[in-house]
Amino acid sequence: MSRSLKLPVLSTDTLNPSMSLSPEQRSELKKSIISRIDELDTLLAIENEEAKPVAPDVAIGRLSRIDSMQGQQMALELRRRQEAERERLKDALRNIESPLFGICPLCRQAIPFERLEVMPDALLCVSCSPS
Repeated sequence: MSRSLKLPVLSTDTLNPSMSLSPEQRSELKKSIISRIDELDTLLAIENEEAKPVAPDVAIGRLSRIDSMQGQQMALELRRRQEAERERLKDALRNIESPLFGICPLCRQAIPFERLEVMPDALLCVSCSPS
């Protein structure tokens, strides 16, 4: 999902207190987010040999070089996705104490806790999500 969506600004004035996550739920999500960020940091710290380009002077066949280049691009894309996920999780961690965390800005309904458990960086509820 693209994060370039223009979301409306929510106000706590119209927030129904029963829509808010409980302190226990926020704590559970916070632990989950921190754990996943740590996991991503570990993965991103590992040097991936497949992401390194094959030197032109290495004698391998043309098809092997193309295969190597494809593997390199796949490894680079995986790294890019992991970095983007880490940034989204850091944003979620910064916003988790806000009363608006877990509220869909489009329909102004609570994002179910079960969805946030799976995707703690979710900005929209399932109904409003484009995919």
